[in-house]
Amino acid sequence: MSLMDIIAAAKSYATLHHVIRKGQLYGVVPYTHHLDQADRVLLRFDEDRIVLRTAIWLHDVVEDTDVKLRDIEENFGEEVATLVGAVTSEEGPNRRTRNALTYPKIRTAGPDAVRLKLADRIANVENGGGSVSMYFREYPDFRHALFSPVDSLNSSMWGHLDHLLQHKVV
Repeated sequence: MSLMDIIAAAKSYATLHHVIRKGQLYGVVPYTHHLDQADRVLLRFDEDRIVLRTAIWLHDVVEDTDVKLRDIEENFGEEVATLVGAVTSEEGPNRRTRNALTYPKIRTAGPDAVRLKLADRIANVENGGGSVSMYFREYPDFRHALFSPVDSLNSSMWGHLDHLLQHKVV
């Protein structure tokens, strides 16, 4: 299967589960708009590896739909499922607790999981809206938990997110 076939399959899978079955929106547009934006962030930062581009389309499907991680593994492979599992929020009574449980899992999974989460966060912040102030408030904990000074691959993404959050009206 070619790169484009696998990515197209991930897009179709995400569309089926987020939009067709759940009717999930991202503001007023179908949820796949966010997934497309996150994929474009990866491409802007010179990330075209199939595993990350596939995982970005699927990164919220376990968290937001009835899809199980084993379904991702069966359909897209262990590496994609590992990345999706790493960025899937843990259960908890509030967002702060969920983040505190999820961030170590992302960091342990490695730089690719961090890169995936950065692309997601950048897409959300670039989209604007009310959630930007929430991301601004969370940013010190987010950065402390996931930033690594030796991770040169993700340094330009961190710099961009730093810039975005310093210049957004919150």
